[in-house]
Amino acid sequence: MRFFVNLIDLCASLPWWGALAVIGGLVSFFYLSGAWFKWKFNRIVHEGILEAGAALRGAEVTIHAVKAVPAPEGPSPYDVHEGDEDFVEGLDGEPWNEDEGGHFYQIEATIAPVDSSAEWDPSALAVVPADFEPEDPTDVCEQLGGLHSAEVFNKGMWLPLAEGEIRGPRRLRMLFAVPEGVESVKFASLVTYFGRVELPAPLSASRC
Repeated sequence: MRFFVNLIDLCASLPWWGALAVIGGLVSFFYLSGAWFKWKFNRIVHEGILEAGAALRGAEVTIHAVKAVPAPEGPSPYDVHEGDEDFVEGLDGEPWNEDEGGHFYQIEATIAPVDSSAEWDPSALAVVPADFEPEDPTDVCEQLGGLHSAEVFNKGMWLPLAEGEIRGPRRLRMLFAVPEGVESVKFASLVTYFGRVELPAPLSASRC
């Protein structure tokens, strides 16, 4: 409040053109400050999105097996659970099926980050068409194939993959929902893409 009182007193003591210059300068200052903060915020968000999946940038992928499989009967273990503030009725905790236009594939692969000490979350993986090339590095592919469930190979056994970050290479057996018409995919960790997987005919087509 004191600032505005002093500003009024200053303008009153100046000729009209001086008062106009002061007001114009203040308007320009606030406008440029707002534009700078907006640019800075967008830059922080942009860099944050790019860094979120950076642990898997250039990751080496060894494909062991790929096969079309039936739609899973239950919901994904990675869905938000009822009672969570992010839970969406009719979306989370529901069975996945092929009626929404897609097919299911089990992909067994070993994923090895370039930096073995970097943390990454296998349960956050998805797949996108192999030929997807974003116009902007932060663009998300509309044909995203979600991870329904996964297992990790540990000490000669396949165990359910829990959510959470890990380090180093892992051999995984993953069940993905793949959009209709997609014949090859690559893995996605947010907007970081790596690897390539050629898909066989979907189960419904192979039965024909």
